[in-house]
This record gives sequence, C-alpha cells and structure tokens, in this order.
Amino acid sequence: MRFLLSCCLLASLTGCKLNEETKVKAIIGAVLIDGNGGPPITDSVVVISGSRIRAAGLRANVPIPAGSDKINGSGKFLTPGLIDLHVHLGARGGPGFQASDYTRERVEKNLNAYLYYGVTTVRSIGTERDAGFAVRKAERDGALLTARLFTAGRGFTAVHGHPSQEIGDIARQTDDPDDARRQVAELAAQQVDCIKIWMDDLNGRQPKIKPAVVDAILEEARKYNIPVTVHIATLADTEFLVKSGAAGFLHMIRDTEDLDPAFLAKLSALKLPFAPTLVRQELAWLYEQHPELLDDPDVARMIEPQVIQAVKDSTRSKQPGDRSREEFARAMRNTRRMQVAGVPIGVGSDGGSAIDFPGSMTLRELELLVEAGLSPVQVITAATRNGALALRKLDELGTVEAGKRADLLLLNANPLEDVRNFRKIDQLMLDGEWVDRAGLKTK
Repeated sequence: MRFLLSCCLLASLTGCKLNEETKVKAIIGAVLIDGNGGPPITDSVVVISGSRIRAAGLRANVPIPAGSDKINGSGKFLTPGLIDLHVHLGARGGPGFQASDYTRERVEKNLNAYLYYGVTTVRSIGTERDAGFAVRKAERDGALLTARLFTAGRGFTAVHGHPSQEIGDIARQTDDPDDARRQVAELAAQQVDCIKIWMDDLNGRQPKIKPAVVDAILEEARKYNIPVTVHIATLADTEFLVKSGAAGFLHMIRDTEDLDPAFLAKLSALKLPFAPTLVRQELAWLYEQHPELLDDPDVARMIEPQVIQAVKDSTRSKQPGDRSREEFARAMRNTRRMQVAGVPIGVGSDGGSAIDFPGSMTLRELELLVEAGLSPVQVITAATRNGALALRKLDELGTVEAGKRADLLLLNANPLEDVRNFRKIDQLMLDGEWVDRAGLKTK
C-alpha cells in the first residue's frame, strides 16, 4: 500500500462500518500559515472532519470537539499542501525522454514523488495520455490515494513545433484552424481540466503555432468553458493571447523587460496567473554548479541510480550560453515586476521534463521565487492559494479555511524564515488522512 487508505475506502472493501470514517481530528498549537498572505496565527487549532476542514483559527476561538483525535502541533508550522501548476507525468526524470516510459505505473510513481515532497495537487499540462486519465478517475473515485491530479490531456503546437522535436509525437500538431476546433472537441469529450498551447519558437529554431490556430482553439474552448493555459516566451505573444482570451501562462516573458504598466495592470485586473517555471531554465547549469544535489538521499529515493548517473554524465557535457543566462535573469526580474503589480504568481516546476525531478524541483522553484524578490509569505501564497486560483478551485483548495479540503503540511521549521523548510515535513495530510510518506512507492 502506498499509504494509509481512507477509512471510507477501507469500509467499502471490507463491508464493515467504521467509526473512524467520521473521526474528527484536531491539530492543536501549531503556528498556522493559512495561504491567504496574512500574518500567521501563533497558537492555532485546526479541526478536520472527514476530508474537510471544519474550523481553523486561534485556539481561544475554536472549540476542540470532545472525543477528537488530538495532534500536538506545538513548535511546528501548519500550511496548506503545495500546488504545482506545471508538470509532465510519466517520465523517469533522465536527460532524455522515452515515450515507452509513459505507463500507468510510472504516472502513479511520479504523483507519489510529488506527494512525498508535500505537493498535494498537480496540473499535468500537455503530455497526458490514456493512462493519466485512468489515474485521474481512480484518484477522484477514491480508489487511489495520491497527489490530486488535474490534466490538460495532449496540448497543441505547430507542425514540428516545440516540444515535438524533443520528445516526439506527444503534442497535437496542427496548422489548420478547423482541425484545431475538432481536436478541442475531443479534449472536451475527455473532460480535460484545461487546454495547453505551446507558443514558442525557441528563438527562431522551430516553427511556432499560427495565431489563427490559437484563436480557433480559444474560441472553441470557450464553447465548452475550458480554460486555456499557454507556454509563452515573448511579450508580443503574451499581449496577443491576453486579447484573445487565454486564462493563464507558463514560463515568463524573457525577451524584454519593457513591460508597460498599463499591461501589467490589465493582467492584475483579469487575475491572469503566471507560473514562471524559473527552475526549468536554471537546470541548464544547476547540477554543474551544485553536483552535490544529485547525491541528495531524497533524489536517490525518487530516481533510479542509472538515471542519476546519466544526468551526471549529461551535465558535464553541457555548457549553457550567455543568452540562456540573460533570459533567466530577465525572467527573474519580470517575475518580481509582476508580483509588485499584483499579477497572480503561481508555482510551476516543469517536473518530468528532462532532468527536472518531480517534487524536488517544485521546492527549488520556491527558493528561486524568493531569489527573484518575493517574500516567503508571498511564495507560500503562490504555491497554495494562487495555485487553486489558477485551477479555478479556490472554493476547494489552496487555503486552510472551513469548508476546504484538508490538504495540510505540518513542518518542523518555519517556512516564513526560509522556504527551504518545506523540506522538513513532520506529517502530511491529504483529504483528511495522514500519509505514510515512507511507504510511498516512487521509483
């Protein structure tokens, strides 16, 4: 078993009626950082009934139900579970991508890796196939307890456009608006949670999807009320997509720092979230500068030894150019500008693409957002509340409030002092159930 089965699932399997199904839990005395961006509650009580938070607040204001399971949170820090808006499931994490790796078993292992690191919800964005949909159904039906999965299915790019040249025929490649509309209808039939478009020619090295095709996708998606999220690189493309009705963005504008205040104000007013995915660019030199990261015991827990060795070998053979570093620095500064302007910043890791290890790189993205100029509390909001906003699930996820799903992290150190303290998990709760992290099958 990957971790503890929920009581309701256990009851359905055994035919027994369990009192534990409705057992109330109370986490008492922790410093509560609720995800809304306000000051922490230094002596809190959070009451959980089933999969939901019943109450949360100061100990003096929240009664502890008689007979509840009491968890001593004194000296610990309680936050919502993390949300990663930009992942690609079904990969081994090595320097190359193999379509044969994409199996249901691999998808489940990837999701467990995210969960191990405290990422309770992910959005798999553009490379999903049948196995991923089967996992999503099992997870939503309560038959599989792992990180909560939202998916875009297979995303759109140009014929031979990025990322098709790198990873093969994974994305939907089309230059025909009518064909794009037909394929949106296919995605709607799969009940995707969003639609992904890659709009990036990699500085002229690959074809870019045509504006007429993008407009057709957006128009058809509106008929089904499906939000469209776009991988971007340039200001001009982002401006076009905002006018055309895109719902959010992956990566960051990195061809210029000349961001018009009026444009930033529009992004803020429309609440269009950006997941800058800074870590994806940094990976071009991260392991070269910090080879010790590949010896991390948690990396060894998630990734096969031969894959780690292949990453070490590939890292030694690559030298990032000045342009890569300049674009990264530009993306960092633009992320800060957007945060200051009130544009919602979310967290995305691109986890599963190339050497971007699931879960660990989500936490590295938190660190980069701090380096970009966000405060720790702003980063926590990005990784929780803003993630739920981007998913259009703010009524369900992202904050520690009454009525929300009980996805919680109990940490041994204060993430407001250092976001690296998200690596110091004492206990992890998903949908009201404590997770046996040590029992998660991750590779």
